[in-house]
Order: sequence, then structure tokens, then C-alpha cells
Amino acid sequence: MKRLAVLLMAAGAAAWWWRKRSAGGDDAAGWSTPESATAPAAEPEEPPKLGGEVDPELLEILACPLDKQPVSRQGDYLVCSACQRHYPIREGIPVMLIDEALSPEQAAATPG
Repeated sequence: MKRLAVLLMAAGAAAWWWRKRSAGGDDAAGWSTPESATAPAAEPEEPPKLGGEVDPELLEILACPLDKQPVSRQGDYLVCSACQRHYPIREGIPVMLIDEALSPEQAAATPG
């Protein structure tokens, strides 16, 4: 019971800290930072490039997060053997998120 109380207090404190931090203008300690108020807007970063080398041992253990079936590499994507979703490989890192995957229809419409 004590662990649950400590966990709830920690979660509440973390939520309070996050809301305070997200309000803007304050750093994590609650002090106002003039640099953050006058900092120039960050330049948009170039999106990560598709492809790259992926460790063969990693490819052997990866599976589709949707249906847990094996995936195989096809170009710059890992393709599920069952649902045919295409998971991108960005700069050598497989992005195994369902929201990032291309459906079979999207993959067919994508050039390359």
C-alpha cells in the first residue's frame, strides 16, 4: 500500500512538473530563462533519409508489431510476410511503428 501511495505521489508530481514546464518560459527548476525568450526559431531539420545498413542479427529477430509475423528487407523497407505493411528504415534504423508503416496500397503507389 505504501508503494502505491508513493507511486501516485510521484505521478502527480511528474504531471505537475510537466504542465508547469509546458506552460513555457520556465526551465525545469522553475527559474525564468531570458535566453529561451529571445532564442531564434530553430531551422527545420532535413528529414532522415531512407535506407542504410541494418545489422543482420537485428533483422532476424524483428517482427511486425501488428500481427507478430516475420519481416524481410525489400529496398528501404521491412515488409511483413502476412499483412504486407512496409516499415521504413531511416538512416539504418528500422522504424517499427504501425503509424509509420505504409499499407500495401500506399506502398504500391509509392515510386521506387
